[in-house]
Amino acid sequence: MQPTNVSAIQLLLNDLDKGESEAIVLARELNAEFLLIDERHGSKIAQEQGLNTIGLIGVLIKAKELEFISEVKPILLELRDVAGFWISEKLIRKILSVVNEK
Repeated sequence: MQPTNVSAIQLLLNDLDKGESEAIVLARELNAEFLLIDERHGSKIAQEQGLNTIGLIGVLIKAKELEFISEVKPILLELRDVAGFWISEKLIRKILSVVNEK
């Protein structure tokens, strides 16, 4: 699905890349409950436009809370070690504390 408001995309391109700009515009057009976005600056701009944002880590935490997954740790480690997702050891420890894992 593609966003239709080209002028809104063009305005966002002053601050964001094409993918983030289109995602924000599409989320607004669809009245999405959440926008999945990990980039901090993009998330801030989306929130300024009234969108609720969540990052991948937030999705993992919510998935564990809802019992869609049993553990967050192996997924975090695979994201870091295999997919190249940047995440510090300190943040991993904090996330594991939040989800009651070691």
